[in-house]
Amino acid sequence: MNIRQGYVFSFEDAINLQPRSRLEIILATLDFNDVITALCQNDKQHRGPTGYPVESKLNALIAMRVYNMATFTELVERLTHDPVLRYNCGFDVFGKIPSIATFSRFYEQLTQSEVLCERSKNK
Repeated sequence: MNIRQGYVFSFEDAINLQPRSRLEIILATLDFNDVITALCQNDKQHRGPTGYPVESKLNALIAMRVYNMATFTELVERLTHDPVLRYNCGFDVFGKIPSIATFSRFYEQLTQSEVLCERSKNK
């Protein structure tokens, strides 16, 4: 009979022991609180099931550019197979991730929102 040994470190502990990735440094540097707040206001008007956090979806779009992914399909495939990327973006490591359609709708919402234009004018 084999007795399975427990884990010494949790997933978060193991991640924290690794050197910070380029994405982590970029996400720690950027401050998108105003953008997230404005997009969350739009999400509250939406009825239906609770979706994924706006901040996590925005972080995933930033990761898409940092890692030179050309399509939402590539992003979803990478998130599916890379738990570290999922964790860095803010998604549940063992949970579901947004679909290609969800990222497409979020990107459309982001581009139609005037928040980023206003932000670039103010800074």
